[in-house]
This record gives sequence, structure tokens and C-alpha cells, in this order.
Amino acid sequence: MADTPHMLDFDALDRTLGWMIRDAATLEMYLETIAKVLCQSPYAALLINGETSSRVMNVCKVLIEAHTEIPETHRAESKKMLTEAKAAFERRHSYVHGAIAWEGAGIPGNMRSRRLKAGQDFQPLDLQDLEQLAGEFNRLIGRANAFLGLALAGFPSHAPQAAMNN
Repeated sequence: MADTPHMLDFDALDRTLGWMIRDAATLEMYLETIAKVLCQSPYAALLINGETSSRVMNVCKVLIEAHTEIPETHRAESKKMLTEAKAAFERRHSYVHGAIAWEGAGIPGNMRSRRLKAGQDFQPLDLQDLEQLAGEFNRLIGRANAFLGLALAGFPSHAPQAAMNN
């Protein structure tokens, strides 16, 4: 007799997925704003608006390198934040770019097509992992906000480092 599909609490999944997507979009907005501030041009929006999260993070990284007035501690912390954001956005993709499917013994997950691959990619759904990812985006928002505040203030030498270390 075949195993029955695992029960999936769609209400909890949808709430948590919404929270994660909202915080991912908020982080992306902060990163776009950082890029615009660091670009120091009225045309910065043309450079960054509507770009993928990967492109936004790459632009931020290049602009942070170009601004020699950024203290090394803030530069290093911002690069670490961008590395962690990249990993979070990659995890996000498995939750938002697939359809609900069941595999094997009724394991719920996301099924999606991948570029240049003939088969489907199946990722099991894990509500605890999704909650942790939403929390990670929330934490990264705080760090991006701290860096944005420093950028808007011109990276004052007396600025506390602790704000970006959360």
C-alpha cells in the first residue's frame, strides 16, 4: 500500500512564505537604496531599478570598493552582509520559484525547472527552515539599514561598529 502524502499546513506555509518574501523585498529595497546613495548620481536609479537581487548586490560591492572613504571595518562588514544576503536570496529561490509537489513517500516540496537542465528540481518544504530564512532576511535588513545610515552620514569616523554586527 502506498504511503499517504504528508499533511501540509498551507495557512502556516502561506503566512511564513509571505513574511519571508516581504522581508526579502525590503532587503532588496535597502540594497538598491545603498547603491543609489553610493553612486552619488541623479541617474543612479537608471543603473539599479528593476535589476535582479544578484545584480543589485554586485553593484553595491563594486561601489563599496570604489569608495575609499569607507573605513575598513565598515567595508569588511558590508561585504560580509552582502555575502550572507546572497546566500539568503539563493535559498529564497527554492521557495518562490516552484510549484507545490509531492515526491516519493508523499514528501511535500517545491518542483521547478532549471535553466539548461532536462529534469525537474525538487526541494522538500521545511517550515522551520522557511521561518529561519525569514528571520535571516529580517536580521540582514537591520544590518543594511545600519550601513545605509552610515553612508548617508558620510561614514563618520566616530560611528559605532556594533550596529552592523547584529
